[in-house]
Amino acid sequence: MSADPHGRAIAIRGHQRARYSLVAICLIAASALVGCSSGLFNRRATPAAPVDVSPKVAAQLRDFDFAVQSLRESYLRADAFNENWRAAVETARARITYGDGRDQLLIESLQSILEGLNDEEILLLPPATPQAMSTPSPAYAGIGVLVDLPQEGKDRLLILSVYPDSPADRAGLKPHDAIVAIEGERVTYALRDELIPKLRGQAGSRVTITVRTPGQTTRDVTLTRQPIVPRGSMSYKRVLGTNIAYVAPDASQPSTMRTDMANALRDLTAERDLSGLVLDLRIIRGNDFPLEGMLSLFVNGQVGIVTTRDKKKIIEVAGKSIGGSQDLPMVVLVSEMTSGQAEAFAGLLQDLGRAQIVGNRTRGLLAEFTTATLPASRLRLQIPSGDYQSVKGTSWRGKGVMPDVLSEVAWEDFTAENDAHLKQAVELLTSP
Repeated sequence: MSADPHGRAIAIRGHQRARYSLVAICLIAASALVGCSSGLFNRRATPAAPVDVSPKVAAQLRDFDFAVQSLRESYLRADAFNENWRAAVETARARITYGDGRDQLLIESLQSILEGLNDEEILLLPPATPQAMSTPSPAYAGIGVLVDLPQEGKDRLLILSVYPDSPADRAGLKPHDAIVAIEGERVTYALRDELIPKLRGQAGSRVTITVRTPGQTTRDVTLTRQPIVPRGSMSYKRVLGTNIAYVAPDASQPSTMRTDMANALRDLTAERDLSGLVLDLRIIRGNDFPLEGMLSLFVNGQVGIVTTRDKKKIIEVAGKSIGGSQDLPMVVLVSEMTSGQAEAFAGLLQDLGRAQIVGNRTRGLLAEFTTATLPASRLRLQIPSGDYQSVKGTSWRGKGVMPDVLSEVAWEDFTAENDAHLKQAVELLTSP
């Protein structure tokens, strides 16, 4: 995938939670001191290495051992470190020890032990960079869409949002549209890591995509790439013919989501009160959703817990009513793309009886994470270390949130003008 932070977020934090592309991880730093302790599974980060390994291999061994130690100390499932996994660790470590010091070898060795844990929330991430942490995200040259990558059985790039005044926006592309080919080459799950770079390119260059709008035949659209700053906007309105508000947060701006939500509620209730609220979290993914801040708009007090291997942490919020938000009847829309803290938000409100859920069952990708930065390469290991649970003890990890009204159609099966989930939500809020 692209090295651009926003593009990377599509691959790493997106719905399918794809492993970080081995090809895309940048060169690993070679400098490190040779460690001198014994035993792979002791608590020190640097077990003994053969004295004749190169400094680069010694650095890789130090990173590998630090990753193993971090997993053993933080990962939620202590029972995952069985005999088979320990044998896989020994094999992977030996590959590094007797390897040629290639950067790819360390990455592949780490990936092999992560895959052995069979948990798609454990991710190997690239080093953090100043560009990746800047706000707003830096511009790149492209067409201006946020997409969901192909899934097994779904060979398409699904457009989740279109950035204002972008080439895609001016060409009339909309959320729910699917890109099924790029320059005549069919989009497939097998090629998912190659697709975003094909949409990007030099500013002023052109790209032709084949687009399918739900219910319509495919069409070719030629776009001229331009610099894009990945920033959308929060969408909110009163549903036509009702006193119910519909709010869809901007997936690209989690840092301002709570403030944007509060401002939308103030605006919507400036002239008259609302009778209901539909909050659309169907494309909200990843670990940046402001869980406690968003909860504080709708509930007050203890709302759940986070359990780790050795303790429990209470989730408690100081509620604030904006436009009657603490008592406003509400429905939360979710899909199989909803993940991370947004998924926990929906589950917690449902179990508290504060909101009803409409849409598709979520996938249960909602852990609290510990991030370990490997000392030499600065690669980062995202480790699920906490499990969100309701006050009743309900856990959604690995199971997902089951909607109160389960839809038979997916988000990509209809357009915004004929939103089946929104229709179900309004019916729920207006029924006697």
